Amino acid sequence: MKDKIAIITDVHANLEALKSVLEDIKKKNIRKVYSLGDVIGLGNSPKECLDLLIENNIMTILGNAEEYIVLGTECFPYLKNHNIERYYNAIWTEKQLSQEQIQFLKEQSHTIELNFNNHKVALCHFPIDVRYDYSGVWKYEGEHPECFFDTNTSKDIRFTLPKTKNVVSADNDPLFFGNTIDNYDVIIYGHYHFYRHHKFNQTEFYSLNGTGVAIDKAAIYYILEEKNGELDIVEQSVDYEYLKLYKELDNINYPNKKTFEKYIGKI
Repeated sequence: MKDKIAIITDVHANLEALKSVLEDIKKKNIRKVYSLGDVIGLGNSPKECLDLLIENNIMTILGNAEEYIVLGTECFPYLKNHNIERYYNAIWTEKQLSQEQIQFLKEQSHTIELNFNNHKVALCHFPIDVRYDYSGVWKYEGEHPECFFDTNTSKDIRFTLPKTKNVVSADNDPLFFGNTIDNYDVIIYGHYHFYRHHKFNQTEFYSLNGTGVAIDKAAIYYILEEKNGELDIVEQSVDYEYLKLYKELDNINYPNKKTFEKYIGKI
């Protein structure tokens, strides 16, 4: 039997979606699961989702929602200046987490490299470093992968963060471990919450739909496998207790509820 791995991304504290996806992965006897970040943020169950991640030994990388905790909200001026609801949600989220969970996040990487059946694969939250360059996300717009050649080091930085004790320099801890994107056969990422496949030079790019924010009342994950010598990424759609989630949202008061409801779709 050829290797298969499961990939989740952008759970965004949607516990019901995450539980359903992990149950489905276990039924398929897939033992390796990777998370592309943003397990927390937006939703109402950040602590519980991180607990599931840790309990199931899921390898994870840091998304911008985790960076709001690891680096601190003061490192992301666009939050307070342009998205005040998400700013307060980040502060609320941090208060829900234990010190052990915060330490777990601090120990995670920004990139995972895989040699998957002789294909060199990189997993990341987004191929532009979300620690430093949020404006580049919108430059991409799903159509311009050439912007992923930006390195986000001190020589190529367009979004200046305040100097705080928490900020780790991209010069010392670069995305893709200092490699450029053309060092990989395949780069798989989340962050954008939609599926897109394109190719730039010889590198294949896969943008994956969000596990907990798919909008169509389903939880989404992906299976990576090899078919006829080529990598194949297959989307899996799983029903989850959507009405239970909405009932919980009615009974809790937390920042970002309206935005989260918009992401998961109205009843």
